[in-house]
Amino acid sequence: MNKACRASRIRIARLLKVRKVKGVTTEEYVRRLRKLSEDVIDREEAETAARIFSALSDPVRISVLKLLSRRRRMCVCELMIALGLSQPAISYHLKLLRECGLIRPVRSGKWVFYEIANRRAANLIFKLAKSV
Repeated sequence: MNKACRASRIRIARLLKVRKVKGVTTEEYVRRLRKLSEDVIDREEAETAARIFSALSDPVRISVLKLLSRRRRMCVCELMIALGLSQPAISYHLKLLRECGLIRPVRSGKWVFYEIANRRAANLIFKLAKSV
């Protein structure tokens, strides 16, 4: 057992005393906590959520979503003008939003337009932002 693990177990032992938990060993409590983690946390779901929240962590990307929610589809040049950013900057933000599934490209001839992939999800994002 490494030093950090030993220190955690000492803390758990003290916690059990503070909470006045009787009849449960430190090892049993540690097993219960690990089981809880396995039952509650789906790693793939957590990674997907982290990618989505990471993509939402920039005001430009939120602005892109807002613009796309107002206008059904927009191309890169429209987003460049609306946001006052360069083509590489817009393309980078679109890539991140596309990779997490928030937007999708729609080809029309030689043009590529972007639209929100899931309007319900986008509306939930906007509601969440307003409610905090």
